[in-house]
Amino acid sequence: MNKNKKTMHSRKEEEQGKRVMITIGIIAVVLVIAMLVGYSVLGK
Repeated sequence: MNKNKKTMHSRKEEEQGKRVMITIGIIAVVLVIAMLVGYSVLGK
């Protein structure tokens, strides 16, 4: 019982970690695009 709970917990943590990494990646891409657009607008 206890071992099963631990495996479920670690699986949930792994899923949460993946979700966080995907979110960080999306935010990074959006920031890069925003910076490029801002630079091209302000650069001219």
